[in-house]
Amino acid sequence: MKPMGVAVVGASMRSSMVLKYLKDHPENGHIEGIYDIIPARGEYMLKQYGHSDARVYDSLEQAVGDPDVDAVCVCTSDGEHVKPSVAALAAGKHVFCEKPMTITLEDADELIAAAQKSRAVFYLGMNLRHAPVFDQMHKMVQEGKIGRLLAIESNEHYFGGRTYFRRWNRLRQYGGGLWITKACHDFDLLNWFAGGKAKRVFGVSSLSHYKPNPKAGTHCRVCGLKNECPDYFDVSDPKALSWSPENEVLGRLTEEATGVPRDICLYNSDKDTFDNGIAIVEYDNDVRATYTVSVVASMSTRQMRLTGTDGFIEGDLHAGIVKYWKRYAKEGDWPEVIDLNEKMHSGHGGADDNLLYDFFECCRTGKKPRSSWMDGRASVQVGLAARESCDTGNPVILG
Repeated sequence: MKPMGVAVVGASMRSSMVLKYLKDHPENGHIEGIYDIIPARGEYMLKQYGHSDARVYDSLEQAVGDPDVDAVCVCTSDGEHVKPSVAALAAGKHVFCEKPMTITLEDADELIAAAQKSRAVFYLGMNLRHAPVFDQMHKMVQEGKIGRLLAIESNEHYFGGRTYFRRWNRLRQYGGGLWITKACHDFDLLNWFAGGKAKRVFGVSSLSHYKPNPKAGTHCRVCGLKNECPDYFDVSDPKALSWSPENEVLGRLTEEATGVPRDICLYNSDKDTFDNGIAIVEYDNDVRATYTVSVVASMSTRQMRLTGTDGFIEGDLHAGIVKYWKRYAKEGDWPEVIDLNEKMHSGHGGADDNLLYDFFECCRTGKKPRSSWMDGRASVQVGLAARESCDTGNPVILG
């Protein structure tokens, strides 16, 4: 099968994953073009990743209607996934959709209906299922290494998440809040490992650190505290708070197009989400899970612990290590340590390249995606339940 023609919708940080992958793996596909509501962003991203032959589309309709396009990669902000995905599926194009699938259940149901009508592949980018650490842990559970799974403990600490409070992620209308925009693929992991249906969710959260500061300015370049604030963002420094080469440029292009400062104060920005929280999820098969997320963190990693009737597994995404303890084994026989660092050659602990490889494989062969639209809906449902529980102070029962 010849390489697929690909259109990208949304010139974002996540689109860089697709652009880089296809530059490195032209046997799977080539970029035909990119569409973004700010054309200069699309032009920059194509140039940045060496897709000089690709075009910048004038509209979404032009992108999904391009006869040379076989697949559309949707990399917009979270609340904008539905329209381009539905349009592409209606045009018979395969769809790779970034997580979360949607930020409401109504939108999820609309997208599911479109996917069921189409003969094309709809692939949801739940990348953590493809991370070598979590993939290894899941295989061990399926092989019965820990007997019957009883409990899951999952923790995420994210240093870079503090920038959410000057970006669209800080507002529910665009990203659903941290329980959706951030936690959706962690809840997907819990659902995947538990192997059951979530039936009750309880959450507690707080904006504990990034609270309004009357002494600070509206944005960094006019703030009197810039010489003492550890979160000061110097817009004149291309390397300031940039975790990738294109981050500063995309922010500047967006500011030029919209007039919204890219150095909005993390503390004084308007926001309706939290900076740390804990959720408890109870499943219908007697599995319980806890998930902690914090963007008031000194480092970035994800850690997971699985307790079963016959064993215990611990994994650290950042370290690339899985440890296994067999119950009743002699003390000198455990833990078994599995080092997966040689497989961690892309983002999210090696997940991103595996994810895109699987997408193109599904398009070529008709293989079932590792994460379906129903998985996407289920993770959104848990995230929305955690948000509701935090808002009301009560557990939420899922139907």
